[in-house]
Amino acid sequence: MDHRIISPIEMYSVARNNTNFYKSVVFYLRFKTLSFSLSQWTERIEKCLRLTINAQPRLRLQVDLSRKEPFFIILPINVFDCLPIKIIERTNNYYDHDDQQEEFLDKIIENETNTGFTYNQYSPLWRLIIIFSSNSNIFDIILTLNHAIGDGISGMAFFTTFIECLTDKSTLTFSLNDDRPMNELIPSRLPPFSSLLLKIIEKILLPKFLSQYFFPKTYWTGNIQIIGNDLSKTCLVSFKLSSQLLDLLHKKCQFEKTTIHTAILSSFLLSITEIMGKKNVELSCNTAVNTRRYCQPIESNKKMGVFVSGADSYHYIPYRNNLIDLFWPLARQIKEQINKEIEHSVLPLIQSLKFISNWNQFLIDQRKSLPNGYQNTVDISNILAWSFQSNDPSWNIIHGGFTQSANTVGSLFTLSVVTVNHILKVYISFHEHSIENIEQVNFIKDRMKQILIDAIYL
Repeated sequence: MDHRIISPIEMYSVARNNTNFYKSVVFYLRFKTLSFSLSQWTERIEKCLRLTINAQPRLRLQVDLSRKEPFFIILPINVFDCLPIKIIERTNNYYDHDDQQEEFLDKIIENETNTGFTYNQYSPLWRLIIIFSSNSNIFDIILTLNHAIGDGISGMAFFTTFIECLTDKSTLTFSLNDDRPMNELIPSRLPPFSSLLLKIIEKILLPKFLSQYFFPKTYWTGNIQIIGNDLSKTCLVSFKLSSQLLDLLHKKCQFEKTTIHTAILSSFLLSITEIMGKKNVELSCNTAVNTRRYCQPIESNKKMGVFVSGADSYHYIPYRNNLIDLFWPLARQIKEQINKEIEHSVLPLIQSLKFISNWNQFLIDQRKSLPNGYQNTVDISNILAWSFQSNDPSWNIIHGGFTQSANTVGSLFTLSVVTVNHILKVYISFHEHSIENIEQVNFIKDRMKQILIDAIYL
């Protein structure tokens, strides 16, 4: 059954899939039970999953590329007679220790970020994995989405509905009749004309050889030049901040008149400056912006969809023997630039996407024209804080996370951040071929966490 024409922002993800530039976005929740029965939990999960499909009907969408204008179609409900669930048992090498279990979990998630979806098929654009161990009361549920049917917030919207079904709570039910393209819901408010004109010329209209001349990219996006169309796999590293550390960091951010988001980004920029040995370096960032609140009418964060734009910021990191001194000034600078971008550029950018007629070719040309193939040094998506509570004393949710494929036409690094039940999880994703020494990213991850802790006491 036909649904509607795919919107420009959704076509961005369709084209990334077509060009093999991006695979998927992945979410997980970790459960702890008094006792675990695979058969009983599988039955409960399947029941709640069917209820979730009914409440979040974008889970029924597929992409039809066979016509002149790409279309969303609605899969028949009988397609879900067999649910896309895979069950994986943790090996005996991973015992009942959270860090070891998380290492196994991250390996599965990394594999998911390298496994895409097929369009023009009678199969869903999402899948579920259950990870369990016969000698443990800990298990994980992983959701993998094609970005064309859902953004970062959508994964947590899915789990919100799913957990409400699991706890027999009433839940919101959405309709595809109300599933309109984001560009139709966002007011067509223009920024200063010169600003909009420059962005359209630079990003869309100007031939790449002229764009390189008139809009030179001086920021750092790695040292390895892309060769041909060779693509490599996404790699991941991650860390968590406990609820106690997160609370202290939040209070410090309030005192410093900034946010957790900008603190995380500040710690990352200082970490790569230090670990990569960069002195007096220019770095470029893109922050994903949840646009649901800008829609008319306002869209709920509990609703799946693609409601996202981006805010660019540019930062010069001067050489210092002690980079930590730059932390809070940099965090405030990031906040100021993001707020300015949201005010002037984020919403108009959504409307400007309609000028792109051939998305596949646009992305290919972008990759060829960008420094080392990347638009920025780092993309960051922070999908807020979520609380998942059980009214059943036999189980609870410990923490969760979200990550995504490294984006070939995005940034050298991608930060994916979410807070679940007061525990913050950060994933760093990157292409294997883009980093000369992958162990450096582990050092960056560890340094990031230490900088955040140190900054609390500055």
